[in-house]
Amino acid sequence: MELSEVAAGLYAADPADFVAERSAAAAAADDRGLAKRIRALRKPSAAAAAVNTLVRTRPELVDAVLAVGDRLRDAFADRDRDAIRDLTRERQRLLHEATAALDASAAVLREVEETLQAAVIDASAAAAVRSGMLVRALESTGVESVDAEDAVAVPGVVLLEAGTAERAGAGAGSSQTRRKRDEAEEPEPARETAAERRERQRRLRAAQKAVERARAEADALDDELDEEVDRRGDLEAERDTLERRLRRTVDELTESRAAERELRSRIADAQRAVRAAEKELRAAESD
Repeated sequence: MELSEVAAGLYAADPADFVAERSAAAAAADDRGLAKRIRALRKPSAAAAAVNTLVRTRPELVDAVLAVGDRLRDAFADRDRDAIRDLTRERQRLLHEATAALDASAAVLREVEETLQAAVIDASAAAAVRSGMLVRALESTGVESVDAEDAVAVPGVVLLEAGTAERAGAGAGSSQTRRKRDEAEEPEPARETAAERRERQRRLRAAQKAVERARAEADALDDELDEEVDRRGDLEAERDTLERRLRRTVDELTESRAAERELRSRIADAQRAVRAAEKELRAAESD
């Protein structure tokens, strides 16, 4: 029995039963080491449990959200403004559909949306969500990579694939950086450790990507603004036309009411004339 198998079962259960289920699983473990690791599994937060539920009850919806994330990252990399605009709208539609599928408080739904938003932006966060073993909600600043390591019950297994892909993608850039540094023969100051240098470079790459994403999204929003301004112009023109029609209708209604009053007055006069004539007729007949 593997820890990941036990965790998958625990995080698929009702959160209210998590502690009891965890104790039972630890008691049934094959060895003491596994039992200890099972007892160390954390109870998921309300938002994390909601996302885990969504992964199991609406897997096609979660897959659609994460697929939009893959395509959106490609669009940002290609600086495809049209694709970014369309995919941003699709992302919002899917996030709304995902939160609408859950019965939770507004605060929990906000954390669920933030978690799915982080998964759209970051591959590691997407892997964490897809695992169905979240223990806490995720969030993204849009600048730094999402820290999903301690957000998953069994991070080493779940995030292995995402981490391998990320390292492979960064490998070429790291080699190029090393070549440029060797050619320039400008070693880093002795006070900066290798770990600090890697962290600084990681932050720089993340910041550069964030700037590119922000610029591309700003361009897409500019296009959307232009469309909205055109639409507003059309609506204002339609409003002016309707206002003119309304004024004509009001004038016609006023004239109609005046004509109605005139006709009622004439009818009243005619009825009085009829009564007078009938009275004279009766008088003549009595003579």
